[in-house]
Amino acid sequence: MANFFGVNSYLNSNFFNSMLGGTGSSGFGSLYSSLGDYSMIRSGAYRTLVKAYYAQESGDTKTTKSSSKETTEKADTTAKKGLLETKTKADALKKSADALMERGTDSLFRKVEVKDAETGKVSLQYDTDKIYNAVKKFTEDYNALIGQAGKSNNASILRKGVNMIGDMANYENALKDIGITINSDNTLSIDEKAFKEADMLDVKSMFNGSVSVAAKMYQRASDIYNLSNNAVSSNSLYNSSAGYVDSLSGTLYNGIF
Repeated sequence: MANFFGVNSYLNSNFFNSMLGGTGSSGFGSLYSSLGDYSMIRSGAYRTLVKAYYAQESGDTKTTKSSSKETTEKADTTAKKGLLETKTKADALKKSADALMERGTDSLFRKVEVKDAETGKVSLQYDTDKIYNAVKKFTEDYNALIGQAGKSNNASILRKGVNMIGDMANYENALKDIGITINSDNTLSIDEKAFKEADMLDVKSMFNGSVSVAAKMYQRASDIYNLSNNAVSSNSLYNSSAGYVDSLSGTLYNGIF
C-alpha cells in the first residue's frame, strides 16, 4: 500500500495501539473511520464531493447575479415609464402655453366681428369662449405636470417642478382677478363665470406677453421635457444597488416636498 501523506504510518500506529488495549473499542472506531476516509480519498469520492460543492456555490452566485440583474432591469423599466409620462405631460403644457402666446392672425386674443342679433350692428369683440377653453386647457396641463414632477425620482425634474410652483405663486393675485385660484395643493382651478366676466385685456396680459405666466411655464415645461428626454435615453438609470442615479447631476435627491 502506497504511503499517502503518511496515512499508512497513521493507520499502523492506531492499529497497534488499539491491539495493545491503549484505546479500547474506541480505537477500533477510530481505525474504521480512518480507513473509511482513506478509502474515500483513494476512490476519488472526496474530489467528487468537493466539485459538487463548488458547483453549487457557483450556481448560487449565478442565481444571485441573475436576480440582481432582473431587479435592476425592472427598476429601469419603471423609471423610464415615469420619465416618458413626464415628457408627455411637459409637451402638453408647452403646446397649451404656446397656443396662448400665439400672435398675429392666429392669436386667440385677436378680436372677431360679432353681429348683434337685435340691432344688426357689427362690433369687434374677444371670443371669450375660445379664450376660456384655451386657458382651461393650460391649467389642466399645468396641474398634470406638477403632479407628475412631484412623483419623479430625478432631482433636476423635482427642482423644476418646485420652480414652477414658485413662479405661479408670484402671479397669485393677478390670477385671482381673472377667476383663477391657486389651491392648497398648488394646483389651479378656474371659475368659468368669473373668468368670462373679467377684462380680457387683463387675461391677455397674463397669457399673451413675453413676460406672461404662459411664457414662464412654457420655459419650465421645455426644461422638464429636455431633462426627461435625456434621462430616458441613458443606458441605465440605476446603479448596481438599484439606487436611482440622476442622469445629469449624478446625485441623489430626497425630501424636496
